[in-house]
This record gives sequence, C-alpha cells and structure tokens, in this order.
Amino acid sequence: MTLRGTLLVVILVELLYFGLTRVVVTHFGLASMEGELLRTALRLSSAGCLWYLMKPLILSKTPDFKPLRRLPFLLGAALFLLTPVIVGRYDLQPELAMLFAAASVPVGIKEEFLFRGIVQNLLESRLGLLAAVIGTNLIFVVWHIGVLPASVWTFSQVFLAGALLGLVYAKSGSIALAIALHALYDAVLSFTPLIPQPFGENWGFVPLSAALLLIAYWALSRGAAGRG
Repeated sequence: MTLRGTLLVVILVELLYFGLTRVVVTHFGLASMEGELLRTALRLSSAGCLWYLMKPLILSKTPDFKPLRRLPFLLGAALFLLTPVIVGRYDLQPELAMLFAAASVPVGIKEEFLFRGIVQNLLESRLGLLAAVIGTNLIFVVWHIGVLPASVWTFSQVFLAGALLGLVYAKSGSIALAIALHALYDAVLSFTPLIPQPFGENWGFVPLSAALLLIAYWALSRGAAGRG
C-alpha cells in the first residue's frame, strides 16, 4: 500500500474512533466506569491499528537521552507534572480515579502514536519543527472537543501540554518518553485534588506556560534539532 493509501486508512480509523468515543461519552457521560472501559478498549484498538500501519514512521527518530540530564528539561518536566497537583480538580471517586489513572497509559500510547509519532513527523518533514508543533496541537485541541469541558481555559491547557510533549519528542527522539510524560500527567490528574489548590483549574495555563518555556529553551537551543 502506498503512503497516501495508508494515511487514508489511518484517517478513516481515527474518524471512526472519534465518532464512537463521542457516542460513548453522550451515553455514559464523561466520568463513568462503563464509559471509561469502553473508551479504553477503543483507544487500544486504535493504537494497535496505528502501530500496524505506521510503525516505521512512529519509530523514525533515533532516541537520545543524554539531553534529559540538563536542568531546563528537569525543571520543565517537573513543573509539567506538578501542574495537576497545583490546579487539578477532577474530584473522582477512588475506584473511578484508579481506573482513570490506569487508563492514562492507553491514552498516552494512542495519542502519542497519532499526534507526535504520525502527525508531527509528517508535518515536520514538510513545514519544519515549530510549524509542525503548532499545527499538530491545533488538531490535538480539536480532537479533544466533546470529551473535555468546553472552555478556552481547558483547550489552552491541552494545546500547551501537547506543544510541550511535541518539543520533548523532537529533542529526545523518544516516543516512549512522550508517552510516559503524557500518561503520568493524566494519572496524577485522575487523583486530584490532591491538596487544597491555591489556584482554580482554569489557571493551569500559567504553570504549563512556564513549563513550556523551559522545555522550549531546552529543545530549541543550539544543537537541539530533532533527529529524523
């Protein structure tokens, strides 16, 4: 199958996934045991299709973990993972929080395969890194419409978090690292509020912006070009 034909299949698979998940959310709501189990099954099925169809592209970068020892990355990643502790207000019952935390792994795998491993890589080869990160995460925001509370604050945080993950992926070349950070962020969020937050959830864009600036400095400084 040609690349164009493979991409058409990927688009059809993802449109089917998009439609089915919205049906599940409409029927079961955003926070239900049954709904999350069904969505997890859909995520795993979609991730499996993406891996089968686009594995060479998803694994097209050569991982380099040496830059992870640099202070801007460590500070940016720590602030990123601290954000849901500071502002997260999921407030799920314990059993449902545990399920959502476990489901964060399939979420990270499916979304990083699609958005960083496929979309960002394709756009980067044509438009360059910065345009690829921006374009990918505009799509990333649209993809979350209908499964997150609709507000400019929520979607700004989705964009910032996705941009951070995109830069981490471009610099490190590791899709596994992007998956791990994504899954950890979502898992921590599942158990919030962990502490009496000093800020409301709409203020999440503040620490995420600071984390993104640190990661951008780390990723875009001299010698930071991603590996193709």
